[in-house]
Amino acid sequence: MKKQLLVIKKSKVLVVFGVVILTITFWGGQSMLGTTAYQQSSNQEQIKSDDREKIEIVIEPGDTFATIMESADVPYEETEAILVSAKDVYDLTKLHAGKLIHLFFAEEALAAVDYDLNDEMKIVVEKNESGFEAREEPIVYDIKQTTAEATITSSLFANGAEVGLSDTTLLALADIFAWDIDFSTDIREGDSFKIVYEKRFLDGEEAGQGNILAARFENQEVEYQAFYYRDTSGKEGYYTSDGASLSRQFLKSPINFGYVSSGFSYSRVNPVTKQVTPHRAIDYAAPQGVPVIATADGTVAFAGRNGAYGIYVEVVHEGGYVTEYAHLSRIKDGVEKGATITQGDVVGYVGSTGISTGPHLQYALRRDGTPINPLTADLPPGKPLDASERERFLASIAEWQQQVRK
Repeated sequence: MKKQLLVIKKSKVLVVFGVVILTITFWGGQSMLGTTAYQQSSNQEQIKSDDREKIEIVIEPGDTFATIMESADVPYEETEAILVSAKDVYDLTKLHAGKLIHLFFAEEALAAVDYDLNDEMKIVVEKNESGFEAREEPIVYDIKQTTAEATITSSLFANGAEVGLSDTTLLALADIFAWDIDFSTDIREGDSFKIVYEKRFLDGEEAGQGNILAARFENQEVEYQAFYYRDTSGKEGYYTSDGASLSRQFLKSPINFGYVSSGFSYSRVNPVTKQVTPHRAIDYAAPQGVPVIATADGTVAFAGRNGAYGIYVEVVHEGGYVTEYAHLSRIKDGVEKGATITQGDVVGYVGSTGISTGPHLQYALRRDGTPINPLTADLPPGKPLDASERERFLASIAEWQQQVRK
């Protein structure tokens, strides 16, 4: 019966016989390490091993989990049992067109289903003596370290793409140096970078890019370096070559795409009133809807409309600091008074509410009630590596230091 499926869905089904972990893989996120078993091909490919059969199906618009299972001659009762067993892990009725689903058979009986949740984790629904059992599993990739470098002549993303780097990897690069470089305002023609990063492979096929392991970024003739390190307690982070943390209590910018349209000043001509007044904040001009992120961990003190500030979020941070995000188009769901915020979380989206001449974000930073210029303030650094970790850290980065040199 499954052979008939191959004829009916010849353009969307690939059959592989092989030794496999009995799993279902759902695609959907982005990350660094994992294992999937995707093999896309317009032709049927068959490999025999241990009498296991794997059917790979491209999900098309209109397909449902039930119709896919029916097309593979899986009994209705088993389909229902799989849905019930998986409901507390993932709702398998929510499949996405263009992704892949795998069915595994042993001696003509369904043994497992497989669907990736994201680049790092997958759902595994496997048959056992009592029925079906669902779980999440990490995707395990084969990893190869490689390097890439570029000089910026147009933009980080355009020039990065020219050397084979994905947008995800380039965003990760910007995140690593976000405490020292404002990638929305500081990048100049002639800046350059070099990175050591992971290439991921599954079944011998390239499967995306993983962690950045080391990076050098030269911005306006100032060089920055970063090295990935996972300490003995499992904590991950990026550090300078001497073990200083690259993280800070505050990010340099709450927005990734935009430019400073009005700086911190005690005597600025207000574009609306035309009066000379203090502007103790930074305005970032950016398209409507661009995400605005919290620059530090904290607690939401206010989220809503606030007069001339329009839709506004205020976050309180450790050390007497407060950040303000004004003129938003809307606030992200869940961002409300009392909510806990982590650095990098989206708090809202660029807009032009309140007294405003166009889409922009007004970002302000205060300490103990006193306004601070976020672009020039000497903000608290992250915690450096413990002395007990130093020798291990230096040994782990020695090769990468050579690779990221000019």
